[in-house]
Amino acid sequence: MAEKSGVYLKKIMNDPIFRIFILMSAVVIFGALLMPGKFLTAGNMTSIAKQLSEYGILALAVFICMVSGGIDLSVVYIANLCGIIIGTMLSKTIGSSDFAGSAAWMIVFSSAAVMAVGCVCGALNGILIGKLKVPAMLATLGSGQLILGISTVITNGQAITGVPAVFTKLSGIKFWILPLNFQVFIFCAVIMYMIMSRTSFGLRTLLIGSNSKAAFFSGINNNRDLVKIYTISGLLASVSGIISTMRMSSAKPDYGTSYIMFSILICVFGGTSPNGGKGNVPGIVLAAIVLQMVATLMNMFQNLSTFYRDIVWGALLLIMLIINYILDNRHVTKR
Repeated sequence: MAEKSGVYLKKIMNDPIFRIFILMSAVVIFGALLMPGKFLTAGNMTSIAKQLSEYGILALAVFICMVSGGIDLSVVYIANLCGIIIGTMLSKTIGSSDFAGSAAWMIVFSSAAVMAVGCVCGALNGILIGKLKVPAMLATLGSGQLILGISTVITNGQAITGVPAVFTKLSGIKFWILPLNFQVFIFCAVIMYMIMSRTSFGLRTLLIGSNSKAAFFSGINNNRDLVKIYTISGLLASVSGIISTMRMSSAKPDYGTSYIMFSILICVFGGTSPNGGKGNVPGIVLAAIVLQMVATLMNMFQNLSTFYRDIVWGALLLIMLIINYILDNRHVTKR
């Protein structure tokens, strides 16, 4: 009985979601003690939910690529390009004094258009990686720079402003204390969870990440599925770009360049293996919440330089990589 209890305890301790819950509890306790009356408030929780949505969705985009054994370093630039396009479309139409159409339908049409752009950008990455066999890191790094250049040419390096208020006000819609941005993030997470756990495509993605050669010889069309994987990543990036423009009332080519590192950190922290074949969506959601809590807590210390915050994020990423390496090798040794 004691032996079974010990095995069960070790299994729980090795679960990344359990480790995230432990850290979340610690952050909540420290936040309540260090910032009483400021951290655990409805307003602060709403702010946390609103801010994490953008890179939470980007983390989902990186997640599906990482599970397949690759990476997408272009998601931030795809998001920025889509934000620039929707900001420009809405400012030229709804923002115009002679616009006589339906603002709601224009927002829907513009959102659908930039989602299509995101899919095209993602499909380009998928073709480079799946069809042309370019390493994922190099392919997405190159496409990211290409997209950044296109965004810079479109905007002349300037931020897009003048986004209509009817669009930006959408970010203020709440369900209880949960803003629309967070609801979109949860919706994307639920869809991703269903795809990864309830469809054959999700299983094939895991198999490709675990052993691409074995997946190929088992009859899986790796090239076609990789195009689908990176198309989904581009679609998610476009959604993040829409939310970013909605929240910031502006868009620019180099916005949120640190989000890519943050997205990778969320994936690794949520239990996704950088080598592919392992990961789960609930871990991504919880990791995004915890890391935004940590970021918000650090922001409350006004004397803490942003340089120290970069050290914290970099250290956390390295620590999680080391922990995952130790745990994975311990399991291999036991086998």
